[in-house]
Amino acid sequence: MAKFHLPQIAILGAGIFIKTQYIPRLAEISHLFVLKAIWSRNEESARSVVELATKHFPSVECKWGDDGLDEIIGDASIIEVAVALAGQTQVEMSLRLLKGGKHVLQEKPAAACIAEAEKALMHYNSMASSMTRQPIWAVAEKYRFEPWGFWFLLDRRRWRCLKFTKRSLGAKQ
Repeated sequence: MAKFHLPQIAILGAGIFIKTQYIPRLAEISHLFVLKAIWSRNEESARSVVELATKHFPSVECKWGDDGLDEIIGDASIIEVAVALAGQTQVEMSLRLLKGGKHVLQEKPAAACIAEAEKALMHYNSMASSMTRQPIWAVAEKYRFEPWGFWFLLDRRRWRCLKFTKRSLGAKQ
């Protein structure tokens, strides 16, 4: 019988949100996965989060800089990466990870502007269509996990709501 291995994930980012939200929430479900690596642009930031995370994830590795990012992208055992970086770098990093075959959970904002989001989606769709296994790119938004969901149709030029609907998950429509 094949031995079951827990999925391995990595985190890109070492800010306060990772320290106060990600690590405590992930610790609550640490039996479901292995936190393999935490990456930041610089060694000091990465080490500060790894120090906090080792209480719950004793084997987590500290990665930083271009070499550390390349190691995460090239590590076939890491299947998903959570990206919580400064907004202006998230899309570029997410696309690099997706190109490397990683599933990506990206924090908001999805992009700096609509044009960047549309360009990124075009790039993702074009890249994913040529891959045998399309990686998932999700943007963290709490509403989709609520017992109800809000759906908006936005006028993208003015960012105003044109249509608003509420639906209950599992409820008959």
